[in-house]
Amino acid sequence: MSEAAPVSDPLPEPLLVLEGLSVRRPDGVQLLRNVDLTVRPGEVIALLGGSGAGKSTLLQCIEEPGALRSRGFGVDVVRRELRAQIGIVPQRGALFDHLSVAGNLRLALRHAQADPERSPPSRDDGAVEEWLGRMHLPRQWAQGDHAATRLSGGEAQRVAVARTLAGGRSLLFLDEPSVGLDPYRVLVLAALLREQIRERGAAAIVITHDLAFAAAFADRFWFMDRGRGGVDELRLEDLPPQVSRSAEQVWRLEQQLGEAVLRRLEDDAPPAPGTARGRMAAALRERAAAWVEPFGVPMEALRTLPELLRGGLRRTVHDAAEVMPVVLKQTLLRPAPFFAIVSTLIGYSVLYIFHRAFADGDLALRDGFVFTLLGSRHIIALAPPLTGILFAATSGNAITAWLGGISLTRQSEALRGLGVSPRRYLWGPAWLGLSLSSLLLSAIFVMGMVLGGALYISGTGVESGLAYELVTAQLLDPAPGDGRLLARAGLLLSIYAVGISADAVAKGGRDKHSAEAVTASMVRSVMASTLWIVALELLTLPLLFG
Repeated sequence: MSEAAPVSDPLPEPLLVLEGLSVRRPDGVQLLRNVDLTVRPGEVIALLGGSGAGKSTLLQCIEEPGALRSRGFGVDVVRRELRAQIGIVPQRGALFDHLSVAGNLRLALRHAQADPERSPPSRDDGAVEEWLGRMHLPRQWAQGDHAATRLSGGEAQRVAVARTLAGGRSLLFLDEPSVGLDPYRVLVLAALLREQIRERGAAAIVITHDLAFAAAFADRFWFMDRGRGGVDELRLEDLPPQVSRSAEQVWRLEQQLGEAVLRRLEDDAPPAPGTARGRMAAALRERAAAWVEPFGVPMEALRTLPELLRGGLRRTVHDAAEVMPVVLKQTLLRPAPFFAIVSTLIGYSVLYIFHRAFADGDLALRDGFVFTLLGSRHIIALAPPLTGILFAATSGNAITAWLGGISLTRQSEALRGLGVSPRRYLWGPAWLGLSLSSLLLSAIFVMGMVLGGALYISGTGVESGLAYELVTAQLLDPAPGDGRLLARAGLLLSIYAVGISADAVAKGGRDKHSAEAVTASMVRSVMASTLWIVALELLTLPLLFG
């Protein structure tokens, strides 16, 4: 009787299945054609290819094809099955620099979504310490306030991976994790990542040009062909099955991989350029989005209300407690002394100019009559536009630069990789904090103008109490004719608070790929705000006075 053949273990259910994926850029260039991919638990994959082959675009198609479509990409897919939470580890880790190391992990734990096949993740301080230990990092960082900006490149990468796994993510996308590391640390990082990914039954796809890291990390190797728009698997001989590979094994695999990649690159050609019509349509779409986006920022802030009603109050309060102090520090505390000094000087100077013009001119009016005639009218007229322009140039610019830096360093991408919407986590609190700062700085500006005016009137020999009454007359007790002017000022200050804040957040929050783009967004925000302020000032005067 023959012996029955051993039954092999069935393959685990795949975490990702893609069939028939095709992608066109907004300018019409075909990036991918009929790509089929499958990823199973425990697999670690290196994604190789020349620059511009579409490696990052491929991962975005896997993560959220709808986001690409909204940016004008054409994404067609026959079948897309995703059975895993996707986590993104951008280049150099992209740790959130407004949080400590422990704060980065707590944010991930707070937003973690448990895998139905596993026990729910722990969210206490012990869990932070546990994750640090798993990545061979000092456990005492869980109790201290160790800044994320003080970490080395390898430490930042390990914290970023720990943050992603702690967030319940089981399909990791890593972008050039070995950048800036010496050869020894490359091998250590690769072994550590393989160990953690396999231990948790997760999978990972890494974009890399570092063949040594790919050889130490991956069991499968995908190559993206630019000219053909396809993804082919490179087959290597005798891949070591163990988690940690020796330097000799890595060297041998690196040689094989290098030869295979070089053969493919010899035939690799860039895709055909897009049409002029396609490039123009992409540029117009980009311009239209830049103009429309600020109007949606207040709505993004209001969209958090349904989450509060569904029971997410505690998490939302924690999120706001992390972001709001940073916003208020940059937009209120730092510019407040500047607003106080400038407004006092303006209040003093304006009264000086008007007084000299009336008292020493052809009319030669008495001092008391000049001050009574002016009262608070110069403050009511000048405070809204001056406050708005100064606010856009200081506080608004600070938030535009901060959000632009978050996008430039890919922290916003890391947020999305934790299942946290940057619009909800950053845009909402930033807009609310910025609007509040605008109103408070407006109050400081008005008080500064009052102080400056009172100081000037007192300098002409008028008693200080009476000087204060003269310069606040229309503010505290407006006459019927002055009430409309005061109401207009209040309305404009409110509009500027909401509008300038929305414009600064929208321009800062858009994806940035260079420091020049951050600077350009700051300049454009100030220019747009100034133009709107001038237009509203000129339009409201005829409406008010006929």
